Amino acid sequence: MWLADATEDERKLLRTAMILLLIGLGLLGSSLGYRWWDSSEADRLRVEGVQVPATLTDREGGDARGSGVDRIEVYYMYEGEQHHDWIPCAKLAACSSPPPQALTIWVDPNDPEHFVAENGRTDGSLFFLMSWYFVPIGAIPAIAGGLILRSMRIDRKNAKKSPSADN
Repeated sequence: MWLADATEDERKLLRTAMILLLIGLGLLGSSLGYRWWDSSEADRLRVEGVQVPATLTDREGGDARGSGVDRIEVYYMYEGEQHHDWIPCAKLAACSSPPPQALTIWVDPNDPEHFVAENGRTDGSLFFLMSWYFVPIGAIPAIAGGLILRSMRIDRKNAKKSPSADN
């Protein structure tokens, strides 16, 4: 293995490349994986969930760009117990005005805190990994780490092919 005869600078660069690659792939994979899981949960709950009317009571979020996620508070009753959570208000209203007063949700009968709303948002839709920002934030270091590793490999191959200057 070439790592045994690598210089200290090459080892540092290799560690940096691996750290960038692993962090980038972790963020990218986690974000996309969570989005996929959330979408599949929404599909499952539309089929297996119990349809329940919900009341929208509050709106929160910024009125201006960059001022936070626009969200609405959802209250619902299931088997005599009241539950509530926040979901993004996308597709329901522009969020610049009060949201509609009612909404249909599908509740997981095994876990009543878990639901999907008619706008396709679940109780997990506000989780930080749902942000699209994590896709490029993860892709950039992953690509950088991959390019560093590739350039190190090319440099190593070229060094083997060319005659040594010390001989």
